[in-house]
Amino acid sequence: MKSARAMKRSRELGIPAILMMVGACGIPSVAWADPQDLPIPCADFQYSYAAKPGEAITATDIETNKDAYWVFENGGGNLSCSGTGPFTCAGLTVTVPAPDVVHSPAAPDGKTTVAGTAAALGEQDQFSLTASDASDPAKKCKGTYLFHVTAEGGGWGDPHLTTVDGVHYDFQSAGEFTALRDDKLEIQTRQTAVPTATIPITNAYTGITHCVAVYTAVAARVGSSRVTLQPNPNVEETRKGMELRVNGKLVQLTDAGIVLNASSATSGAAIGGIDGHIRKAADGAIEIIDARGTQLVVTPRFWDGPKVWYLNVNVYQTSATQGTMGVVPEGSWIPALPDGTSLGSMPESIDQRYQDLYEKFADAWRVTDASSLFDYASGSNTATFTLDEWPRNSPQSCDLAGQTSVQPATEAVAQAACAAVTDPVRKADCVFDVMVTGHEGFGKSYETMQRFQPLGTGTWYSPAPPKVDGGQPGNNPGGLGAVFKKWWWLILLLLLIVFLLMRKKSSP
Repeated sequence: MKSARAMKRSRELGIPAILMMVGACGIPSVAWADPQDLPIPCADFQYSYAAKPGEAITATDIETNKDAYWVFENGGGNLSCSGTGPFTCAGLTVTVPAPDVVHSPAAPDGKTTVAGTAAALGEQDQFSLTASDASDPAKKCKGTYLFHVTAEGGGWGDPHLTTVDGVHYDFQSAGEFTALRDDKLEIQTRQTAVPTATIPITNAYTGITHCVAVYTAVAARVGSSRVTLQPNPNVEETRKGMELRVNGKLVQLTDAGIVLNASSATSGAAIGGIDGHIRKAADGAIEIIDARGTQLVVTPRFWDGPKVWYLNVNVYQTSATQGTMGVVPEGSWIPALPDGTSLGSMPESIDQRYQDLYEKFADAWRVTDASSLFDYASGSNTATFTLDEWPRNSPQSCDLAGQTSVQPATEAVAQAACAAVTDPVRKADCVFDVMVTGHEGFGKSYETMQRFQPLGTGTWYSPAPPKVDGGQPGNNPGGLGAVFKKWWWLILLLLLIVFLLMRKKSSP
C-alpha cells in the first residue's frame, strides 16, 4: 500500500513532468541533418538537384557530423564539372573543403557549399564527395551528386504537345514515336488515329488543317529498366485496365508502388541499385520517377465509344532535349531531327509545312523494331501501329474504313465539360478535343492532369536515402526519437490515460 507521501507525489506528477521524462530518453539532442548531408558512417547514395535554366539558387551546404577528411571525385566524361576548385557544375559553383586536411564540421571551411545560377536547359554535371572520420578513416560516407538543368513538357488530348522550351503545337501522326530522350531516360508514345465525322479546325500554330489522333500507349527506358503501359489486344480484357510491364513482365501496381531495381551490367543503371519507382497518383494517374527525380506522369482514361484507352503524358524536371517534345532550335519552328538538324523557319506554303512536320519530322522520330521500347503480341511489331497516311493533308474526310466515326459536340457542351480546367492553353485544347470528338471525358482527364503536383525544381531527390546508424534508412537519427516523431499523438494519449488512472487510484 502506498504511503501518503507517495500518493501526494503521484498527484503532483503532471503531464509536463512526464513529457520531460519522455523527451530526455526519446528525443535526440542534436539537430537533424539535411537530406544531402554526409552522415558518417553511411552506405553509398546518390542525390540529384534540379534547377530551371538561369535559376539563382540559395546557397546550399553539404555537411558531415564529425571531424573529417574530404575527397572530391569528378563525374568524368560528359558529366565532368569544370575547373580545379571551386568547380562549376551545370553553371553552379561548388566549393569543396581542401583535401588531406582534417576539417571540423563547425568550421566555415568544413563543408561543401553550392551556390550560383543554373546554366542552359539540358546541362548535367556530376561529382562524388567522401567524408572519412578523422579518428577512424575506415568509417566514411560517400554521396554522388548530380546537378541538372530541367524543364517540363508533355502531350495531351488529340496530341497537343508542349516542348520542353515552351513551344505548343499539334502532332497528329499515327504510329510510335520518341517523345523525349537523353542518356538516362527515353520516352516513347503510341499515337492512334481517331476517325471523326467532321474535319477539325485549323491548328493555330502550324496553320495545318488535319484529322486527329490520341495517345494509346507509352513506353520508357528508366536507367537500365524498361517500363510499358499498354492496352490488352483483347477489347473485353482491356476494359479492365491497361497492362503495366517492367522489363517485359506483367506487374500489378499496388499502393506500395514498384521499385525499379537497376541492372549493374546494363548501360544507364543508377548508382545505389535503384533506377526509380512506379507509383499510383491521384485519380488513376501513374507516376514513373527516375533516379534523378524526373517524373513521367501518365493519365489514362477509357473511351467507351471507340473502346480505347487514351492518355495524357506529362514530364517534369527533365533535362532531356531531343524528341517530339524536345528543344526547338533558334530560328526553327519545330524540334530538331535526331541528328540535330534544324528544319529552319516555318515555310510559307501549307503543303511544305505538312511535308516538314508529317513526313520529314514524323518519320525521323518514328521508332523502328530495333529502337522500340514497347512490348508486342506475337506477330505484331511497330509497323502494326503505323498509319502512314495519317493525318491527311487538307482532308476531305476523316473517316477510316471499318471504323465508326465519332460525332462532334457543340462549343457550349465542350465549354461545360472543360469548365474546371484553369490553364487557358489547356482549356482551349480541351474544348477543341470535346468539340471534335464529342467525348466529354476529355474534361475529366484534363482535371486529373492539372491536380498533379510535381516535385519541382530547387529540391534534392534520392531514390534511396542513405543508410546510417546501423542501417536505419534516412539521414535522421533512428531509435526512440524516430518512434516518438511518428507516434507522438498515440504516446501522449497513453500518457494521459496513465496519468488519469494514477490520479484516480491515489484519490482518497
